[in-house]
Amino acid sequence: MAVNARQVSGVVRAASGTPIEGVLVMGADLNYAETDIEGRFELARPEMALFFWCTGFLPEAHVLGFGERHVEIVLRPVSVMRASA
Repeated sequence: MAVNARQVSGVVRAASGTPIEGVLVMGADLNYAETDIEGRFELARPEMALFFWCTGFLPEAHVLGFGERHVEIVLRPVSVMRASA
């Protein structure tokens, strides 16, 4: 995966370390990517922050540090509270 000066790459995993496929990774100007089966993504023109969404997990935001070109993100599962009968 070659990364140019304006791209960010990374991996998205669950807390167990398992890669998560199908995570929507969004940068600026509706620029987005989706993670592959290994949880990897590549995103051009990310600007200052990345946003991560996936069904069953809490959304996550990550502000990129100066010159940061690779990120490792851990998504936490959504906790479902059930009403008692």
